[in-house]
Amino acid sequence: MSLFNHEEINVKTVRVLLYPNITFQEDLEKDSYIQVIKNQIKLLNEIRDDLWFYMILPKPVPSLQFDNVTQWYTDFETYPQTMRSNFRVDVIRKMLHKGLDFDLVMSHLPEHTHQLVNTLYNVTHHTPPVAGYCHWFDLREVVAWPKDSFLQNITGLLEYDRCYLNTQHQKDMVLNQARETFNDTAIERLNNILTVQHLGVNKEDIVSDINETPEKIIVFNHRPDTYKHFKKFIAVTDKLWEMRQDFKVWVPLLGKSNREYVVTDKGDKDWYYKRLQKCYVGFSPKQKYGGWSVSTTDGMMNGVPFIMYNDTYYKELYSEGDFFDNDHEALTMLNTYLDDPKYRNEEAKKALDFVSSMVYKDEIIKMSEYMDDLLARQKVMGDSDKLKEIIEFIKKGPVSKKEVIEFVGWGRGIKWTPYRRALMKHPNIYDVMDEYPKYVWKD
Repeated sequence: MSLFNHEEINVKTVRVLLYPNITFQEDLEKDSYIQVIKNQIKLLNEIRDDLWFYMILPKPVPSLQFDNVTQWYTDFETYPQTMRSNFRVDVIRKMLHKGLDFDLVMSHLPEHTHQLVNTLYNVTHHTPPVAGYCHWFDLREVVAWPKDSFLQNITGLLEYDRCYLNTQHQKDMVLNQARETFNDTAIERLNNILTVQHLGVNKEDIVSDINETPEKIIVFNHRPDTYKHFKKFIAVTDKLWEMRQDFKVWVPLLGKSNREYVVTDKGDKDWYYKRLQKCYVGFSPKQKYGGWSVSTTDGMMNGVPFIMYNDTYYKELYSEGDFFDNDHEALTMLNTYLDDPKYRNEEAKKALDFVSSMVYKDEIIKMSEYMDDLLARQKVMGDSDKLKEIIEFIKKGPVSKKEVIEFVGWGRGIKWTPYRRALMKHPNIYDVMDEYPKYVWKD
């Protein structure tokens, strides 16, 4: 339920069903979907005041208790591959009942999107368009499990009008693998659907200036996993330690280490940012997945320069940085930074200036405009007798969506979406900002 009563606030409400992709149930606040969607809702609410979100979650998430968010709960499988294969029709169809309106579907899990659309279209009065965001693709170069869900992912994507992803590099990987199965027509559609949206940074998180006297700490703030080439990184710093012992390596996501120069202390977000500000240089490794590196932008916005593996996904992020092709070049660059504080500070300043132009809200403004455009392209019911009856019914007093459906006596086979679009375009008809829609006539 909402935190406040919105009954008196009448707007052209846009009601958005959010379908999740949750892979870290141990601590939902740290799950990548939760972090992204929390930021998106926050920024959208700064841009506009007409959105109501319906979120499906495994349990309550305090940071998502926005004033315009309804949280629904159901069990999700914890293992990602099982989760992607298990769509709960029995639960979802009860959530999507006739008392609610859905203008847009924003799905973050393409593997479930066909089933979601199938359920929504066939058991409700709604046929809303689908857009969304994909956090992960089961690319063969990346997955570590025996059977991937790549084909299911692609067929789900074909239900979208647009699906955002992090980098052009990632998009190219998806299209190349999809070409092995799908024809040119499907690939063209997929190419049009997949839309790069760089995550960027929040303006308020960017420091005003660099720390010119940092500690000699090399930070690896990525996940210390195989797909992030962590062992390769440690091999480089082992060689560096043989050459000199005037530095530390900080790996905040590593549980423990038996190397005397590695520290693994960690804290909350504010602590993490302050700790980054004390670091000398960051390391951005080769990645199998080619996604956007939030770890790198975290460092840059806190005044830390990074040396980066020479590939397109980092060039998209910061083309003016220092890039290495192999371990020898990485070792040489780390020595250069540690030996030359003037150069280090110049690179830190350049990185900070650059990241200051990568404000994520600018991307969300574009996304907000796209949402309006997508709604504008939907079918609108013409000036029919049934629409006139509904308008006269609304004129008599505020009525709920359920009351409208019962008034016209429709079964679920009649699609309500074109009628709702017509009502929301009517100059005198509004919808309350609350969990349940209520149509209001205003002279």
